[in-house]
Amino acid sequence: MTSIVHEAEALEDFRREVVAVNLRRIPWLLVASMLLALWPISMLWHDASSSWLRWALIVDTASAGLLLALNFRMRRLSPDSPWPSVYIWTVAFLALAYMDGYYFLVGQSFGANPIYILGVVTTATMFLLPPQRFLPLLFANHVVYCALLKTQAGPEAALLVVFIQNTTGATVAGLASILLYRVHRDEFFQRRALAAANCVLAKRNGELNDLMAITAHDLRSPLLGMRDLLVLADRAPPSGRLGEILGHVGRTCAELIALVDRLLDAHAAEEQAKKALPLVPCDVRGVVAAAVERARGRAEGRGITMDLQLPDGPAELPVNAPALGQVFDNLLSNAIKYSPPGGSVVTRLARVGGAWLCDVMDGGPGIPVAERATLFQKFHRGTNPLPAGEASSGLGLFIAATLMQAMGGRVDYLPVSPHGSLFRVVLGSSPESGAA
Repeated sequence: MTSIVHEAEALEDFRREVVAVNLRRIPWLLVASMLLALWPISMLWHDASSSWLRWALIVDTASAGLLLALNFRMRRLSPDSPWPSVYIWTVAFLALAYMDGYYFLVGQSFGANPIYILGVVTTATMFLLPPQRFLPLLFANHVVYCALLKTQAGPEAALLVVFIQNTTGATVAGLASILLYRVHRDEFFQRRALAAANCVLAKRNGELNDLMAITAHDLRSPLLGMRDLLVLADRAPPSGRLGEILGHVGRTCAELIALVDRLLDAHAAEEQAKKALPLVPCDVRGVVAAAVERARGRAEGRGITMDLQLPDGPAELPVNAPALGQVFDNLLSNAIKYSPPGGSVVTRLARVGGAWLCDVMDGGPGIPVAERATLFQKFHRGTNPLPAGEASSGLGLFIAATLMQAMGGRVDYLPVSPHGSLFRVVLGSSPESGAA
């Protein structure tokens, strides 16, 4: 029963889309017909022998203008209103009728012409109509055309050729309408199925993220307690290798706590990205300088120099200072992690055009070309070997990119020649990224 209801809803949604497509296409057809009619009207204005054609074109142009004005009214009606469908079928009927009339009117003065075929093909391709309704209309129109064709004067052989040509044109128009309608219908249901699958995947992804956050939160408390107990045990007089073992277990426990903290940070960043972060104007120089000071101790422990370059004037921007500080913490941590001992990490804040750019540059091995497309994805781990004692959760760059997105900015990666990496935080208007 549920599947029948869903199928009925899908068919109704498709009907609404068909109506909307036709309402968007009809103005183009009407405007084109008005423009095409204006030229022969001007050419025939002073030709008394063609006054009948001139007046026919004037009536055509006026009716097209009326239908064009009516189109705007139809597009404002409810999708469930029957009047847009009535309007669409009226325009389709008039399109066929007018082109039939022009065929015979033009034929009186100029003989055989392609206007009939042009009319049926244009109607079949411009309108998106269900074949079970459009084909009977097309057939009825062709029957009327054939009846009128019999009244035309001329050799039987010539009329037979015209009949065969225009019947072939009407058949091609019918086949075209069937194919276009089916292609659009198949595309609609494919898009609908894809959207439903994406919703399911998004829901499952959200459930997995929530499970990860809950698990990480529940793990954090016992790990912190274990760490405190190990610290107390480490302070007791060691016997044999007990001190060495306790130190190793303590370090492992600290790494687990750090991983849990990163998982919680990643989940928090994703939740923040779903809603706009509150932004408050502040001097970004202070945020950058504070992040560099927090990283300085770790850098000095590895013999790495921290080079901070700030502008003299203030860099006032609406940002979320805690989130921006977390972005720089992650970028500086990565830069220090991959910089060789004795190297340097350069942090430079500068204004370029209408944007503020903050570059964090290191002299490490850089990012291989094959890995750059997935660099900011969750749990991305590069193939570059980590220094001894260092670990990677694959979350730092993901957190940085997610937080910047929530603040309306972005993080870019730029290679440094001959080696190294530059991560650029873009705040304000986004200029084109250039090479470092």
